[in-house]
Amino acid sequence: MSFRVDIVAGRVSQDVRDQRPAAASYNQNHARAAALEARALAEIGIPPAWIAQAAAEARWTGAPLGATLLAARKLGEDDFYRAVARRIGAPFITQPLALDDRIDYGAAATAGMAALAKPVRGVRWLAAPRGRSIAALLALPDSSGLAITTPRRFTASLRASAAARIAEDAALRLHKIEPRLSARAGPTRETRLTTAALLAIAGGLAALSPQAVAFLVWTLLAVAFSMATVTRLLTAASTFEPEPESPALRDRDLPTYTIVVALYREADVAAALIDALEALDYPRAKLDIKLVIEAADSDTFAALATVLPGVEYEIIVAPPGAPRTKPRALNIALPFARGELLCIYDAEDRPAPDQLRRAAARFARADEKLGCLQARLAIDNAQDNAIAGLFALDYAGLFEVVNPGVAALGLPMMLGGTSNHFRTQTLRDLGGWDAWNVTEDADLGIRLARCGLRVETLASRTDEEAPITLSALLAQRTRWMKGWMQTAFVHMRDPVALLLNLRPLRFITTCAAFVSGVLSPLLWPFFAFVLVRDLVSGALFTHADSLDLAVNTIALWLAVAGPVAMAWPILLGMKRQGLTKHWPLLFLLPLWHVMLSVAAWRAVIDLWRNPFGWAKTTHGLARKRIAPASSASR
Repeated sequence: MSFRVDIVAGRVSQDVRDQRPAAASYNQNHARAAALEARALAEIGIPPAWIAQAAAEARWTGAPLGATLLAARKLGEDDFYRAVARRIGAPFITQPLALDDRIDYGAAATAGMAALAKPVRGVRWLAAPRGRSIAALLALPDSSGLAITTPRRFTASLRASAAARIAEDAALRLHKIEPRLSARAGPTRETRLTTAALLAIAGGLAALSPQAVAFLVWTLLAVAFSMATVTRLLTAASTFEPEPESPALRDRDLPTYTIVVALYREADVAAALIDALEALDYPRAKLDIKLVIEAADSDTFAALATVLPGVEYEIIVAPPGAPRTKPRALNIALPFARGELLCIYDAEDRPAPDQLRRAAARFARADEKLGCLQARLAIDNAQDNAIAGLFALDYAGLFEVVNPGVAALGLPMMLGGTSNHFRTQTLRDLGGWDAWNVTEDADLGIRLARCGLRVETLASRTDEEAPITLSALLAQRTRWMKGWMQTAFVHMRDPVALLLNLRPLRFITTCAAFVSGVLSPLLWPFFAFVLVRDLVSGALFTHADSLDLAVNTIALWLAVAGPVAMAWPILLGMKRQGLTKHWPLLFLLPLWHVMLSVAAWRAVIDLWRNPFGWAKTTHGLARKRIAPASSASR
């Protein structure tokens, strides 16, 4: 293709001799805007050859010329904005300035302009125009009182000036909107009184008729465990139909995509994270990558600062505050997100290069009720040891079978903590994440369902690193269990409201998910002990009456169906993720569930002693991570 750009009297002439069909569909308004941008770039001294190259790229991506030029990494951000300042005769600012802390910092970040807290040498406004706003700025008849800086410096000044409000909003936004949906609120007075009354009644009944109370408890648990077992079997049976695939979007139709990565003590994997993000097949001018770190984490900041390759990356330093959790960090980034779509990745993630494109295509053709796309998660260091291997089997069952089955049945899904794709406005409408829930992903999945939004799965893989030591695994699973308990307590505060939000079927399956994630790990060892005892003694096959027969029948049903419901998704997931060579690890699954039970009881203690404490998982310890299958194409 030959492409020529001539800047004459503000017009861009284009010669696309071998791309006439694409040129015919080129939007005229976009072409006029590009012409104005080209003229503006020429006025600030950008070489014509660079403008021509950027125009050729922008024509296909639909991105602004200025953003395309900067994304090409031939021109530094400082040089570009210094040239803009020089053209309009405004000072170029490299030092932080105090901005008016009363402004809407999210709106100011979008506009790229804010008032100073007080004038400095005649400067009253600070601006960092992006894309087509640059042409409008250059057309101003009078730029007095205006100073220019880079967008990254501008947003850093915004966050520094409004640090207290940002920290408060990130921690308390959801709690202020609806305290009953935040884990911070704790149990209500009515809940405490009701619980105390029920315990008192149960204690009294147990003293009067211990056998009746034991039978009642057994019946309730049997029903709950049966619901969880049947739900898991049904979800596995619902995954044999292929997932829908949407036709790929043209580059010019792709939206701007924000990627948020919350980091804490991740200096060792900073370079690998940037490599993974660089491998994404998406127009760089349409990427907005936010790397959120804690103020005290200077090592991660230094590691990132030395490897950031382009202007699409921005380091956000979270203002000090509590709780110091991942959801709080995500909330801090949310008001500054520029993308129409937003996804979350973890520090060690290696997403498939085309994952953003596939998610964008699904959202473009979906209705407004699609709240989230959950991509597949897979473990790529399963060969390290048995711990990593069992972790890989567990993930395969969950993300290849259970979650797709939940989505196929239209049931509420507790999200995984990474590779979640959203419409940015959806997150803002929901109040972001609950900063006080240590499994903010699970909570957000239930809130989406309560708001009438559905979660679907995306058949695109993100490779992750599994812990390789028992202590790290146990700490991580303890946090997860604690978060699931928080999520269950939050949403069961008002079970009638939950029932009305979800309707009966989805309410029942959500309760089943709480049973499976919270009660089962706590209680299955006791059930197993009683079952083995009665099996050895023969009591399981001797029935004093019909009631005894019913109890024993239910026990046998759970003893058979429960393990099948746990193993079947794992076997299917192993086949779908190519993990069948790890079949000997199946014999260690009982030990895996013993670990989960230990983690669950530790979570009960931790929830009582330190409800909002975050057990950090250390990454970068894998001995060898398998290269993704698509790495050659990258």
